[in-house]
Amino acid sequence: MMGMEDFSRRDFITTAATAACSVLLPKLSTASSFQDPVVDAVKKDGKAVDREKVSWKVRPFPLKQVRLGEGPCRVAMEADRRYLRSLPPERLLHTFRINAGIAASAQPLGGWEAPDCELRGHYAGGHYLSACALMYASSGDEDLKANANAVVAELGKCQKALKSGYLSAFPVEFFDRLREREKVWAPFYTIHKIMAGALDMYVHCGNEQGLDIAEKMAGWVAGYTQPLSYSHMQRILGIEFGGMGEVLSNLYAVTGKDQYLEVAQRFDKKQFFDPLAKHRDELKGLHVNTHIPQVIAAARYYELTGERRYRDIAEYFWDEVVSERSYCTGGTSNGESWNTDPGKLSTELSASSTECCCAYNMMKLTRHLFGWSADARLMDYYERALFNHRLGTINPEDGTMMYYLPLVSGYWKTFGKPFDSLWCCTGTGSEEYAKLTDTIYFHDDDSLYVNLYIDSDLDWPEKGVRLRQETRFPEQQSATLTVTVKNPVTLAINLRIPYWAQGGSVKINGATLPALRES
Repeated sequence: MMGMEDFSRRDFITTAATAACSVLLPKLSTASSFQDPVVDAVKKDGKAVDREKVSWKVRPFPLKQVRLGEGPCRVAMEADRRYLRSLPPERLLHTFRINAGIAASAQPLGGWEAPDCELRGHYAGGHYLSACALMYASSGDEDLKANANAVVAELGKCQKALKSGYLSAFPVEFFDRLREREKVWAPFYTIHKIMAGALDMYVHCGNEQGLDIAEKMAGWVAGYTQPLSYSHMQRILGIEFGGMGEVLSNLYAVTGKDQYLEVAQRFDKKQFFDPLAKHRDELKGLHVNTHIPQVIAAARYYELTGERRYRDIAEYFWDEVVSERSYCTGGTSNGESWNTDPGKLSTELSASSTECCCAYNMMKLTRHLFGWSADARLMDYYERALFNHRLGTINPEDGTMMYYLPLVSGYWKTFGKPFDSLWCCTGTGSEEYAKLTDTIYFHDDDSLYVNLYIDSDLDWPEKGVRLRQETRFPEQQSATLTVTVKNPVTLAINLRIPYWAQGGSVKINGATLPALRES
């Protein structure tokens, strides 16, 4: 049993359970109170290859080992799954085929995937693949996996027809415009989504062609950026480029090819990173979702190289955004930008506050920082953004998404159209609700961290442990954890005591554990 020392709500409360068959673990009452190392450890010849220079203190479980039970997360996931199933692969592929000179007769999609939209391809060949791969890992949906595999195969044909490794639904001349600083809408942003989708299909679905597509695209990116001077490349980085640094870093983590890490660093935006490294908030006036992905890239670069500067950038940025530029929902931005000095948000409540992509990417960044430190405050924020922002932005009827979560008084929710919106936030939403299991539980070698109170099942085969969490949080005020084991095992179980809890009690097999105190 755990000791009787006091614990603060700002921390995890830990109990060590020695289990022989099944143990009923604490009922927590709140009334009285590539982007993951786990997927970077790619197996080669039966052996795991880990290229992380900085090991996470605690690690997430693979998505396939956690399944959602009943509750709001399951409702959101199933709505997302129905939406993904409703998207015809032929329509998704239409503009890619046209761009590659391949006959296409399907009805084009609309909105941001329309044939005349300069961002076309970001969802159809990018977010869609990532979402299907994540949904397969989270639910085992073989039909979605088959659809996504079919899209990958056809994208491979488009890439072959285009030659040189380039793959997009818009012509390569967009990058000529970018080089010459002519007006163009974020071509590298779209390239990032397509590369990430292909790589996710390899990581989560074992699709070797996905890896081949991503590598060929990375080769094209290297060829495009290599002749540019440093100053010229920095000017190009003035146009939104998504998470190019992140996906190239993840590609290195999977393949071990050093050139991808070198190309990733070409996407370091000096004007943005330097003030953060010196702990200066110069965020006013910036387009928010242009910049959060750059900090995620910094986090990955730190993990893969050990360069402390990148950790400083990520940690300072997170602290500043969460403490000075976030609303009660956990969301950030107004009109897609930070418009004020730090801590001044009273004038920033509007119909276009808290863009959904921003919350999604802040949560991605939070997972990295939590992996480094296991600091409960990070999961306090993650929970706040998940329950107060993310879960409210999907339509449970048809799985369509919102762009903004308005905070102005008296406003309403606006959802996109299934085939005629396909915004950036449709893409991040499609991914988000496909991976709602990815942060509920973390672990180290000898202990389990219960980060979120979400009805779910965990299978930990390396320990011979299965855990069932039963809760109707936030509608109800308790969670019950039941552990079943094959053989006796000693395991520390860490329960996050939420920042908002005014008290609480923990019981093991009905016996109260006097381990909480007011703070």
